[in-house]
This record gives sequence, C-alpha cells and structure tokens, in this order.
Amino acid sequence: MWGTFVLLFFVGYVQCLTEEEIRIAFTKNVMTCLKDHPVEMAELTQLQKLIVPKKMEVKCLLACAYRLEGVMTAKGTYNIEHAYKVAELSKNGDEKRLENGKKMADLCVKVNDEKVSDGEKGCERAGMIFKCVVENAPKFGFKI
Repeated sequence: MWGTFVLLFFVGYVQCLTEEEIRIAFTKNVMTCLKDHPVEMAELTQLQKLIVPKKMEVKCLLACAYRLEGVMTAKGTYNIEHAYKVAELSKNGDEKRLENGKKMADLCVKVNDEKVSDGEKGCERAGMIFKCVVENAPKFGFKI
C-alpha cells in the first residue's frame, strides 16, 4: 500500500515491526487525520502511489500524520532527531542501512531551510518532506 521506506522514515514507534504492521500504523494515522483534513479518495490513491501532492489539503493531511508520528515538530519542522532514531530502530543489524538512513535524514532536513507561507502549520513543509523521501530513497538503496 505505502512505500516501505517512506513508512519506516515516518513511523515514530518502529521497533522491528513487519512491513505490514508499519503500513497499518501509518494508514491508521492518516485515517485519524482525515477527520480534520478531509481529502478525496483519489488524492489518497495518489499518495499511495507515491505521487507528490499538489493540493494544500493533502499536504495538511500529511502534516497531521507526520506530527502524530513525530516526523514533524509542533512548530511544523522536520524532526531530525526522530529520523535518526527511526534509522537506528530499522537497521535490523545492517550498519550500511543505518548509515544510509542517517544520510537520507541529513538530506531531507534541508526542507527546514525552505521558506513556507503557512509557517508552523507545516503543510507546505510536509509536502517537501514527502517529495524528498520519494525522490531520494532509491538513491540510498531503499525500496519504496
């Protein structure tokens, strides 16, 4: 359903969960956020296909889910400490995977330097995080 690395990158409480458990956890958070950030089913399908959202309401849905997971702070910025923690928890004994996870986090944290018009709301930055992961995960050997 959702790209595995995208989920690992975003799930805050990963403790050697299976890919299916990760998908379920992320999907639950998105569904929780749908109450306050309703979007059309077609938009959810686009996210599932890892297509970077253009509509602000979809980006706000992502921001909500990312906050629930710890990917974004209350101030609407990417949480690098969380990303490092996820990289550590998802390495599964593979030091190269850990190293690549941290490199990916270091690359994507640069979204915090971008100017956004919605400030701490975080919707625009959430879209940037999604885009960064989708575009760069394969470069670090992560399957999405």
